[in-house]
Amino acid sequence: MWDDYNGLYGMSSDMIAEQMMQKNMETSGGYQAKVTGDTGELKLSSILKSLPECYHVMDDVLLQTKRGSTQIDHIIVSPFGIFIVETKNHKGMIFGDCYGQVWTQVLPRTGRFKFYSPVLQNAGHIKNLVEQTRIPPKFMSGVIVFTNPEVNLMNVNCPFCFQIDSLYSYIAGFTTQILGERQVIAAIQRIDKIDTNSYMNRQKHIDYVNSIKEKRGY
Repeated sequence: MWDDYNGLYGMSSDMIAEQMMQKNMETSGGYQAKVTGDTGELKLSSILKSLPECYHVMDDVLLQTKRGSTQIDHIIVSPFGIFIVETKNHKGMIFGDCYGQVWTQVLPRTGRFKFYSPVLQNAGHIKNLVEQTRIPPKFMSGVIVFTNPEVNLMNVNCPFCFQIDSLYSYIAGFTTQILGERQVIAAIQRIDKIDTNSYMNRQKHIDYVNSIKEKRGY
């Protein structure tokens, strides 16, 4: 079915606040800047809702893994591919690239802080998604979005990492159809089937992430 390229295709403030609270807890071993407001997430939500109808957005997908669990901020399923979106709320000057394990955040009068590479974090998300859905990785693209308006990414060397204003144009830049209508529906069904984003599983996930933070020491 996934080799068939024929066929054409096509939040409330409380929910946003809850999502941001969880984002602060889930850093997968990295330093997470305190959220300065919900402006970035509101803007991101608006951008995702403005995508054409053939783009299907799935938020806060929680996967159970061999080591515990992993949370994917947003998955966008479309005829032009499946986009795995990792969001960060860091502000200040960011240093990093596609290959380094650790990125650096520099804040004026505060200092330098290390955090786990969002590229590698997202690569882990994609790996787990591929394993559990059996959807080939060639249909998936990782995207890193910094939502804080006070962030500076001039020192980040990664073509799929950018500020929120570039998200729409980046996704719209994929114009070659690689999934048919049946494949899009099947992908949504497969992802939905493995999503365990219930209240109890979210709590277990938070406990797991906090234990990882303690082990890594940052």
